[in-house]
Amino acid sequence: MRQINEVKRRSSIAVGLIVAGCVLGTAGSALAHTQLATTSPGHGRTVSKGTSVVKVSFTGPLRSGRITVVGPHGRHWSIGSGGRDPRNIKRVIVPLRRGIVSGRYRATWSIVAADGHHQSGSFLFRVR
Repeated sequence: MRQINEVKRRSSIAVGLIVAGCVLGTAGSALAHTQLATTSPGHGRTVSKGTSVVKVSFTGPLRSGRITVVGPHGRHWSIGSGGRDPRNIKRVIVPLRRGIVSGRYRATWSIVAADGHHQSGSFLFRVR
C-alpha cells in the first residue's frame, strides 16, 4: 500500500510539472511580440545621395507592412509605400525616387506581425 501511494504521489508531481511547463512555455511565446531589429539607413545616420532603398527589419515574420519616406520641404521620396520584402519575411522595404537631394528625411513604417499585432514607428536620417 505504501508503494502505491508513493507511485501516485510521484505521478501527481510529474503531471503537475508537465502542466506548469506547458502553461509557462505558452505564456512566454504569447508575450514575445515581434520587435524592431534594425533600420537601413540607421536612425540618425547620414547616407550618400546614392541611397536607393529604405528597409526596416524585425525579430519575427510579418503579414504585411509599409514605409513612406518624406524629405526636405515635405516631398515624398518613396515610390509607393513598399511592402514586405519578398526575400525576407521579417523585413519591409521601399524604393526611393532617383535624384534624392541633401537634407533630413523621416521614414514612417507600420506593420502587421504574423501574430496579428499592429505596430508603427518612424526614424530619421540625413542625405549628404
